[in-house]
Amino acid sequence: MTRWTTRGARQPRSIWFATSGAILFSTAACAGGDAPPPEADVPTFEGTVDLEIGELEGEDPYLFTRVFSVAADPLGRILVTDNGAHEVRVFDPDGQFLFRLGGEGDGPGEFRSPCCVGFSPGGELWVRERPRYTVFELEDAGARYVRVVRRPFAGQGGGYPVAFDAEGRTVDLGLLPESDGRFVEGRIHLNPDGRADTVEVREPAAAAEARKTVEFASDGGAGFLFFYQPFGRDWLRAHGPGGRWASAVSSAYEVELHGPDRAVSQLTGPAAPGPALSPAEVEYARGRLEQDMEWGNLDEPPFDIPERKPPLAALFFDRGGRLWIQKTAAGGAETIEADVYEGTTLVARYRWPRRVRAGALPWVTETALYGTTTDELGVQRAARVRFEQTR
Repeated sequence: MTRWTTRGARQPRSIWFATSGAILFSTAACAGGDAPPPEADVPTFEGTVDLEIGELEGEDPYLFTRVFSVAADPLGRILVTDNGAHEVRVFDPDGQFLFRLGGEGDGPGEFRSPCCVGFSPGGELWVRERPRYTVFELEDAGARYVRVVRRPFAGQGGGYPVAFDAEGRTVDLGLLPESDGRFVEGRIHLNPDGRADTVEVREPAAAAEARKTVEFASDGGAGFLFFYQPFGRDWLRAHGPGGRWASAVSSAYEVELHGPDRAVSQLTGPAAPGPALSPAEVEYARGRLEQDMEWGNLDEPPFDIPERKPPLAALFFDRGGRLWIQKTAAGGAETIEADVYEGTTLVARYRWPRRVRAGALPWVTETALYGTTTDELGVQRAARVRFEQTR
């Protein structure tokens, strides 16, 4: 293992193919600077990278192809989901390789492009793939395969956390098809007897203002092209333990917090704009819009370039069920900051190095955050950030 200092990587344009045959094009906004924090006297925690796992060359367990998520078990062992290698690798708290589970295939205990992991209330390890969950018991020197649980989304929505509600039911997350060929996000609570309760999660109208939809037809069929404004407002969602979830539009510090009993609370912070775009970010946005015009055969750009980024960057829950509201970082900033809420009460403020990407599925506790770093050569590493109170 080695320690590296790297620049934060930008999110690339993503191309997504829907099962209906429609092609979805999106321009992803870069995460980027600190909006003023709520006026509150709360403890502040600063994070430093104390461990990175991964090498450019060397022993096979330390060579990753595509890390999708990083997690930790109750013993502090680090679980790295390598989507490209179709396996989960387990390391001790010091970063020494212990064992792996999975491997490419459809048989018992095998995976195809796993995305993420989580632990059931009973302590079983659940590994999520698009069509199913594979369940294991983690042991001292290996993992014992237990069973497979089929997902109800027919392969849709792989990049969501493994979650369980207050009753211990699996909360499956993904995309539900609508009659017009589009999709709506859904939360399906799976009962042990196979019954399912479905909750639709509708996108707020304000979030759609930064997206343009263009219908197209070709010899291969009809569909929609979706274009997203670079650095425009986004719909943020987070799904946490015990049935909690949250939703916000990134353009305002206004978050809907949904409790296990489906009660909804509103969290409101300062009405401050996000940071201004840097010259490099303006150039990035201009290039993306030019590509949109070319790909969509458009006569003019689908959006203007905004002067400022939205104030919010992400929402996620830690393992204790606290909601983290991550603020957008200014171009060139070296740290990321988040406000942390226990229920509706702001209880802490956390900061960590921007070069650590928590990704779409952050794994966070009161004292640690797990994510990835990428160096100038493109080598991806699993990383752990340790937090200490500084105020």
